[in-house]
Formats: sequence, structure tokens, C-alpha cells
Amino acid sequence: MSSPRCFFKSLPLAALFIFLLELASTSRAQTAATRIGESRESGVDAEALLKRSDSFRNGWPSYVAHVKITNFESGKPDEEALYQVSQKGTDKTYVDFLSPRDKGRHLLMLNDDMWIYLPDTSRPVRITPLERLSGNASNGDIARTNYAVDYAPVYLRSERVGEENCRVLELTAKRKGATYQRIEYWLRVEDARPVKADFYLTSGKHIKSATFDEYVPINGRSQLHRMTLYDQIRHNSHSVLEYSGVAPREFPDKLFYQGRTDRF
Repeated sequence: MSSPRCFFKSLPLAALFIFLLELASTSRAQTAATRIGESRESGVDAEALLKRSDSFRNGWPSYVAHVKITNFESGKPDEEALYQVSQKGTDKTYVDFLSPRDKGRHLLMLNDDMWIYLPDTSRPVRITPLERLSGNASNGDIARTNYAVDYAPVYLRSERVGEENCRVLELTAKRKGATYQRIEYWLRVEDARPVKADFYLTSGKHIKSATFDEYVPINGRSQLHRMTLYDQIRHNSHSVLEYSGVAPREFPDKLFYQGRTDRF
């Protein structure tokens, strides 16, 4: 039979054992709550979010927009370029170069193919979406803006950016015409409005970033008015893209005919 002295000696050990049991129980409860939260977040419909986010950059199935690109080096304006973008559906874009030095140039995108028309050549020149258009803006930054068509999205996490609560999507190219191999995309929780993005090459290199800085109401829709592209290789370089004159417009199919000879 155990003596009272042995009983009291074992009491601290018993108390420690009970404490550890309670701690393990609390930890299991917290883990379960965390998993429930993660499960709810993992139920985010990434494809629906991406389609909704596209509406802030492509408000109508067929529309026209003017784009001004201002390039900066070491914080100082370097050059400007003007374009008129005509888009029909998700697979047809025609870009007219408006700056005097670029007069006579045009860009055409059809599905996964892209060409540039030059006034001193008889045939269009095939180009890629990643090639430089002006400053940090590539051809695809202007002509390929329907991410839901070009990329497969996966929900990564929730994250706060400044004053905005965001959901972060990872976009992976699913078409050869996609401008980038991978994009990390921050969308505002309340309406999927784009907040910022990081762009990556096939090699995994982080080539540029974007912030979506200002939106304006147009015909009852909120549309992108200004965004900034930051060069992640030359950190003293960035480009500001300003959108104006955005409006729905119908276009004849002949505008997007690759063999047209009357573009000049």
C-alpha cells in the first residue's frame, strides 16, 4: 500500500500529465479550426474570380480604348507613346500606333498569333506577345488582356495589400499565345478587382510587376484607368499606362483580316 508521502510525491507528475493532456486537446481544437478555415478558403472558385477580374480591363465583348504609355528612367519621364486598341471577343485585337514617329505601324492579334505591320515592308512581321512594345510594356500587355482565356488559375492564399484585403491567384499559361508563363495576381476580396501582379518567364525569372492604380466608372462599369509596370531587372525603370476613351463599339471582321493590304 502506498504511503501518503509517496502519494504527495507523485502529485506534481500527475498534475503535469493532466496539463499536457489539456494542452494537446487545445492544440487539436485549434488545428481543427485552422483546417476548417483553410477548407473554406480552399473552396474559392479561382476561375470565377479570374473571369470577374477580367471585366475591369475588358468591359464589353467588343470595345475601343486609347492607351498612353509614359516611360520613366530614374524617376524622370523619358518618352511617350499613343495607341488605339480595338478588341473584338477574346481572340481579335487590332492596335493602331498613333505617335508621329510610329505612324503607319499596326499590330494584329488573332488567337495565338500576332503580327506587326510596318510601312516600309510589304508583308506583316510575326512577333511574340512578350516582345517590347514601349518601355516596360510588351505587345501582350496591350493586346492580350483576357487572362481567363490564356491562364489556368489556382487559389494560393489571402493577403493584405495596403488597405485592401486580397485573394492571391497563381496563373499558369495554358495557351502558347500567353504573354507570361506564370503570374501571381492579387484581387480585391469584395469584387475581384485587380490590385497588383508579378510576372514570370518560363525560366522562373521574375521579369516585371504591375500595380493597378486607378479605376473610373464608365457606362455603369468600373474600368481600369491607370496601371504601372515595374521592371524587375532594371529597377530604375517603370512605365505608366493610362486608358481613356474606353467605350463599347462594334467592328467589322475585315478589320482583323490578316491579309488586308489597305492598312496604311
